[in-house]
Amino acid sequence: MTRKKTVRVGTRGSKLALRQTELVLDSLRAAHADTTFEVVTITTGGDRDRTTPIEKLGVGAFVKEVETALARDEIDLAVHSL
Repeated sequence: MTRKKTVRVGTRGSKLALRQTELVLDSLRAAHADTTFEVVTITTGGDRDRTTPIEKLGVGAFVKEVETALARDEIDLAVHSL
């Protein structure tokens, strides 16, 4: 019996990010039937700060924690919209 590989996919928890992640996963699942994909929801500084105007949050406010998780090998790949 072959054990399926699990790939951890990091994304923000917004409706848009989760929908985009599902679109990516649809394609990945079709191409890699022997792989299981686990969605790892990551809350970013931009998600936590609901008072600062978005243009003042600075570069990386919605991606820094996702990149950190990737660098720390907490996730295997990330889905983020531009």
